[in-house]
Amino acid sequence: MNKVCKKIMLLTAIVMLCSSIVNITAFAYTVPETIHIGLSNIGSAITLSNKSINVGAEENGTYVSGGTIKSEKGFTFSAGSGTYGAVSLYYDNYESAKQNAATIANALPAYTGGGKWQIYVSGMTGEQVRQKTGLPAENVSSVSNMILVQSGGKTMFITNMITPQFGAADNDTGVITINNKEYRGKIQPTRVNGGSIIPVNAVSIEEYLYGVVPSEMSPSYAEEALKAQAVAARTYAIKKMDMKVHENKGYDLCDGTHCQSYKGKSAEFPATNAAVDATKGLVIYHKGEPIEAVFFASSGGYTENSEDIWTAPLPYLKAVPDVYEVDTNTWTKKITAAQLTNLASAKGDNIGQVTDMVISKVSLGGRIQELKLVGTKGTKVLTRDQVRTYFSSLNGSFPSKMFTINGKGGGPKTTVSMNTRQLSDVSDAANVTNSPEESIADNYVIGSDSLLFPELETYNTTPTNVSNNVTSAVMQRNVTVTGASSGAVSTNNGTGVFVIEGKGNGHGAGLSQKGAQGLALQGSDFLSILYHYYTDVTIE
Repeated sequence: MNKVCKKIMLLTAIVMLCSSIVNITAFAYTVPETIHIGLSNIGSAITLSNKSINVGAEENGTYVSGGTIKSEKGFTFSAGSGTYGAVSLYYDNYESAKQNAATIANALPAYTGGGKWQIYVSGMTGEQVRQKTGLPAENVSSVSNMILVQSGGKTMFITNMITPQFGAADNDTGVITINNKEYRGKIQPTRVNGGSIIPVNAVSIEEYLYGVVPSEMSPSYAEEALKAQAVAARTYAIKKMDMKVHENKGYDLCDGTHCQSYKGKSAEFPATNAAVDATKGLVIYHKGEPIEAVFFASSGGYTENSEDIWTAPLPYLKAVPDVYEVDTNTWTKKITAAQLTNLASAKGDNIGQVTDMVISKVSLGGRIQELKLVGTKGTKVLTRDQVRTYFSSLNGSFPSKMFTINGKGGGPKTTVSMNTRQLSDVSDAANVTNSPEESIADNYVIGSDSLLFPELETYNTTPTNVSNNVTSAVMQRNVTVTGASSGAVSTNNGTGVFVIEGKGNGHGAGLSQKGAQGLALQGSDFLSILYHYYTDVTIE
């Protein structure tokens, strides 16, 4: 073998080795084309305003259509029951099944999948149908999934499929109007084990995010902050689907804060849709797996380790400084010793008259991890999220666990200085786009039972104008954070009143939304923002 051949073989071997290494280290995660959202916020009854709907179902991951049904009165759904016999003949469309069903008493067209229709006869077995009509027939073995599709009080057809889907056929946008709210994708009325019908929205993940991002972050925020939110929301949704938290209910995700707030097309804004489009398909990974990309409103200066909020230490949810937050939330609550005594008694914590609130443990991020209510007969120890939620019946849960009591906290205090642009220094007012005026006061951040925004915040800037038109004027900003500590800090000042002064809003782990906005206004792109808040991750 000559030297040239040997060199060629060596190069080939190196290429093959490199390829194998790439194949080992690279990873691919298939994002499902369609996800299924339980619509708990629209009520259990389902009314479609669309005058024309497409009938079909997902079969082996692909939507198969059974044709279009029209009615000027819209459509409703109800659960079916009883005995049905099925004529063992198949029709290619609804009209053919309807015409033949009209010749048989108590018969209705039935969509049974694969683009085909049958005839079901109510109150008869298959044998009874065969004897009466002379047609081949069989029993409908189970009616646990039976759904009647009605219009104007009249049943137009029935279906016994587990997850039938109905899409808009009367407009070019594919938008279906459910209980007067607009949604992209299709409506999937779902019954689980013969239960009541659950309204489920079958929609692509990107269109789902159109309705999530403006429900979780103010659409007035800078472009890069919105992009960061879109990637975090996409990742969180995929991770939540992997966890199969709602599988027994017949859908992938709910539309509330247990998963993410989702309000369909009715919630969309151009800016948030653009952020979703610009980051299409991007997911945050740790060692090849999507992360639990939690987020919250405001950190107050420092985010938190996951184990200091919940239980499991997650390598990508580590406490980091968060000095760029805009308009950091501060809040104050006052509670008297008498109120605490009554509260503890109502909760069954018989500790007598409360005399003190003792801070006994503070985390690295400056949040109180252990708080003791000291009474004349005993002590109640509050840990983790109890520190926030125990007091909810008095004047609401504390927005965060980063607070002092009567001016006392725990751990050493560190002041971090930074330079920040002044938002008022926008020079080109003609190019500024005003923020939407609609309030989103009823929106929440996942993992938090505090309001996301008292009202829609207005910065009167667009992302491009912030970077192009802000003058060089800067202001120095100092952020003071409280470090970790353990011990016992009494907060009783002899007045019988405990003044709780806090910063931030939400659980504190992952992406701070106000921090993301601050970073974006400083010129950071969405990738830099995400890498700041999520540790040891890749984004692709």
